[in-house]
Amino acid sequence: MKYDPPIEQRTTDQLIEIIESPDEWKPDIVELTRSELLKRGITLKTQDIRRRSKTSYRKRINTIKSRATYTTVEKILIVFLGPLLALLFMDLFLFQAGDGFKRKNRQGLFYFILGIGFWGLIFYIFSR
Repeated sequence: MKYDPPIEQRTTDQLIEIIESPDEWKPDIVELTRSELLKRGITLKTQDIRRRSKTSYRKRINTIKSRATYTTVEKILIVFLGPLLALLFMDLFLFQAGDGFKRKNRQGLFYFILGIGFWGLIFYIFSR
């Protein structure tokens, strides 16, 4: 099977990246990569250590992201300034932290909606 660029022409760093994330590649590419790394003097033990290290690193990052939260001051600022900043920047997802930050994204949405309610109440009170 042909690959572009061929496995043999890739750098050792590129081959190690394939080994570190085998789920993103076809199994035959991973096997070809393993054999090419063996030809270049990188043992199976070293390859396995690199793969496990990368997997461990990803798990730690995902744990950190899933536990991330806004501070109390940030929550207060989102309530008071969030709707105004969203109007100013025309961005309703201004307080979304990104992929993997489930708790922080839910908090941002909750406090943003709370801020909209707060400002709606202020406008209602002063428009009477």
